Amino acid sequence: MASQADIDTDTEGAAATPRRKKRRWVKRVLLGLLIILLSLVVYGWITREQLARDLIGEQLEQLDLPATYTVEDISPDRQVLTNIVVGDPANPDLTVERAEISLAYGFGIPEIGRITLTKPRLYGSYLDGKLSFGSLDPILFAESDEPAGLPEWDIKLVDGRGLIETDFGPVGLKAEGEGRLDDGFEGVLAAIAPEAQISGCNLERASAYGEVETSSGQILFDGPLRMAKLRCSDTGVALDQFGLASKIEISPDFTAIALDGSLETGMADTGFARSSGVSGPVKLTYDSGNLDGLFTLAAESLAAEQFALASLGIEGSLRMRNGFENADLQLDADGQGLALSSVASTQLAGLSKAAEGTLLQPLLQKLDRGLQREMRGASFAASMTGRMNGDAVTVLVSQGEVRGNSGATLLALSRLQYVQNGARTPNISGNFRMGGRDLPPLIGRMELGGNGQSLFRLKMEDYASGDSRVEIPEMLLTQNASGAVGFSGSVEASGPLPGGAARGLRLPVSGAWSASRGLSLWNSCTQIGFDSLAFANLELSSRNVTLCPARGKAIVSQDARGFRIAAGTPSLNVSGSLAGTPVRISSGPVGFAYPGVASAKALDISLGPEGEASRFVVSDLLARLDDGIAGSFSGADIGLFAVPLDLQQSSGEWDYTNGVLTIAEGQFTLVDRADAPRFEPLVARDGRLTLEDNVILANADLRAPASDRIVSGVAIQHNLGTGTGFADLTVDGLTFDDTLQPDQLTELIKGIAANVRGVIRGSGRIDWNAQDVTSFGSFSSDSLDLAAAFGPVKGASGTVEFTDLLSLTTAPNQRIKVESVNPGIEARDGEIGFSLTSGQFLGVTGGKWPFMGGTLTLRPVDLNLSAAEERRYVLVVEGLDSALFVENMELGNLAATGVFDGELPIVFDELGFGRIEGGSLRSRAGGNVSYVGELTYEDLSPIANYAFNTLKSLDYTSMTIDIEGPLTGDIVTKLSFEGVRQGEGTKQNFITRQIADLPIRFNVNIRAPFYKLVDLMKSMYDPATVTDPRDLGLFTDDGTRFVPADSQLPSPTPEPELPVTPPEGVRQDESDIHNSDSEELL
Repeated sequence: MASQADIDTDTEGAAATPRRKKRRWVKRVLLGLLIILLSLVVYGWITREQLARDLIGEQLEQLDLPATYTVEDISPDRQVLTNIVVGDPANPDLTVERAEISLAYGFGIPEIGRITLTKPRLYGSYLDGKLSFGSLDPILFAESDEPAGLPEWDIKLVDGRGLIETDFGPVGLKAEGEGRLDDGFEGVLAAIAPEAQISGCNLERASAYGEVETSSGQILFDGPLRMAKLRCSDTGVALDQFGLASKIEISPDFTAIALDGSLETGMADTGFARSSGVSGPVKLTYDSGNLDGLFTLAAESLAAEQFALASLGIEGSLRMRNGFENADLQLDADGQGLALSSVASTQLAGLSKAAEGTLLQPLLQKLDRGLQREMRGASFAASMTGRMNGDAVTVLVSQGEVRGNSGATLLALSRLQYVQNGARTPNISGNFRMGGRDLPPLIGRMELGGNGQSLFRLKMEDYASGDSRVEIPEMLLTQNASGAVGFSGSVEASGPLPGGAARGLRLPVSGAWSASRGLSLWNSCTQIGFDSLAFANLELSSRNVTLCPARGKAIVSQDARGFRIAAGTPSLNVSGSLAGTPVRISSGPVGFAYPGVASAKALDISLGPEGEASRFVVSDLLARLDDGIAGSFSGADIGLFAVPLDLQQSSGEWDYTNGVLTIAEGQFTLVDRADAPRFEPLVARDGRLTLEDNVILANADLRAPASDRIVSGVAIQHNLGTGTGFADLTVDGLTFDDTLQPDQLTELIKGIAANVRGVIRGSGRIDWNAQDVTSFGSFSSDSLDLAAAFGPVKGASGTVEFTDLLSLTTAPNQRIKVESVNPGIEARDGEIGFSLTSGQFLGVTGGKWPFMGGTLTLRPVDLNLSAAEERRYVLVVEGLDSALFVENMELGNLAATGVFDGELPIVFDELGFGRIEGGSLRSRAGGNVSYVGELTYEDLSPIANYAFNTLKSLDYTSMTIDIEGPLTGDIVTKLSFEGVRQGEGTKQNFITRQIADLPIRFNVNIRAPFYKLVDLMKSMYDPATVTDPRDLGLFTDDGTRFVPADSQLPSPTPEPELPVTPPEGVRQDESDIHNSDSEELL
């Protein structure tokens, strides 16, 4: 470029000549163009930022990219923008603090040189499987025909960072470095996910950090991949301190990845086994959907639920093709320090405990001993090949063995192959053998037969421990091409069973299984045999029992409808012994269905020798079988030979849960088995019974059928193993009234007591064992009223002790207090002693009451209540004070003195009719009887007037009262006075004074019902005491006279009069002096 001085000089020279003028014009034009260009340059330089903004704005507008920025510098060799914000300023997709683009000039247009980005911040998301950077997506993911690869940009990245929000959690990025992106870039790349949730797994602090470089389009990463913790709740997978020191190569077109690394972890748990750490080299190559891998891994301190390993080594290779649809796996495994885990030992011990009391327990204990001995420091080795082709999976264990601590082979496998083709049933073939000291000797062979069938033959030789043994002579399993399995064989066993034992049990096994039809066992009648079968103390002799399925079905089946059992037998007829006692069991049809019901008809159990057997007869027994076992029974009659009580027409609901049998809503009738029952039947409802650990507990309330009144509560306990038990009886306030009387409970009370009123409380107990039955009880009342054989009893109280409650036998000399007893004349505050033997022999040891100043005593008497016989009671009167007698009888117009002794024999015949026979009361000395009222007799003869005047006050030297007659009829009472004289206050005249010294006897005969004797005496002087016969319905009247109410009433049968024997030397006057049969004898 010429300077301005040169231009000026040339112009002045051209003005001198035309040529110069022409050059001067050109120069002026060029000068003008230069000035214009310079002006444009100057203008462009002045307006460069505005031009840059316009150019960038147009480009951003064409790209539809919202962005803001600040132009810091525009120069020919560089462009600098700051504060770049792309996207929504409030939520940007990209921010760059400073971007500097260097321009390189060569021939042609300038080229972009190095791009320096300072503090770029990139924000994106990966949601629902789609990566997005917001407004940058149209640029970043635009379709292009150019081959994939890194751009040829020269980049310098200063403190670059990014944040990608994903479905699994946020991922942070940081990168620094410089160089050409496709070849020669060197830098550092770091990525971290503080927390991430992937497919049910929780990752903590997953990170990648390493050096990154590019070479010829390849991306090379060298650094560790780490993860602090991994937890998968669904699968149980867990991992701590995962580290993979890796070198990763990515092909230029991003289609191939190669990894060469070294794995090192802390705790690793696959959900099946846990290791303290896994380590070893790993090589993986992925290219266009194909994966190849080589690995040699070692796991230390491996522990699974069933076993533990000191170390496990796995070496193998993996090939996966066609997008992982096809795979081949080969590996060799070697384990050292193999041992059963404590869990396995505990489970085996638990199985042994669960099998307690069965033949399996000693066998399981033997197996445990063998495993514990051999599995300390055992080892195993196996070679395996696996192949997957779509849905088809094949696994082949060419060989494998487990060697015990002793070096013996515990388990050997050869050519064991597993084939799974889609949803079809898998096929298994191969051989195995199991054995060793104290281990079951099992041999099995799986092979392919004709028509594509798989055959599995199993045999176990006799495996025994003590009395327990199991043998499988042969078991054949077949599997056809569709996967259906058939099996047949037999099992023989001996040893204890729950509560019993079996010897020589022979169980045929036959059935089939398929995916479509499920499991079926025993499609035809099957005979189960045993040499002996025992349960508790029940031992059945050798017998074969045939069980048959329903027509066209199997006894056992399991399919889409669930698990079912259905079998039946037309009858049962077995025999044996129960605790050494003969037992026979027979029945009608017996059926069993699960879920559903089991039923037995006409079940008859006889226990004991002929003639002494206890019987259990059940008409219908029903069991409902679903989630539990429950049912009902009816028509059950139970009779224990040793217990003289039977349960008849028993019914109820029963349930069997957790080894406990429960009977609820029990109803039965309790009856006395004796030919002459000692008590009437009692009924029960809502009874309850449980059977647990061979012990029966039962309780019920026994009721009188007619009144439904509770008579007694009963609680029973019986041990089936020992045959011992007891029943507690509780009488809690048994009330006797018009609704319930003792004769409704026992006939034995008839003739002893009736019309009982009161409440009885007490308790009793019945104990029994195999040899004997005992019972006792105690019953009390505070106040009991009753009609006894010898008269009404009120306020009886006390306690009666029974030494044998079942036979109604009391302890000797039972005593009860009696408020009053009235054999005709009431006696108060006494006591009666008695004893009862065998419910029929009543021994009355006597009774005694204070009685009218003296005592009334019932003499001892023995009665046989079970026989129709004459019963005789004797009441003895001692020291009867006649004055008190008159006072207590409220005979207001009479007064008397004198003390009497005597007896009143009361006799009941076979029909229960009673009479007084030979009753007599005699005064101890003389006394006086005086009448203080007015006589109603007039105009009598002198002798009659003398007699009745004498009655006003009569002194006697002796007096006898003789009583005879039926209690239900007229009692004839004869009063005989001797040494009679007029007493003080009587009228005397010449005649009475003349005969006063003559010996006079009064004989008075009274015929009347016994309880009306006193009324008769009162009526003699008090007519108001006589009841109007019309009120009694004996007469009616027609207004003027009495008319008999019933002319057809029979005349009373005359009762014989008691003979009166006069004293020697005294003549009896035969003429009547009064129609009352009283006469005066001179």
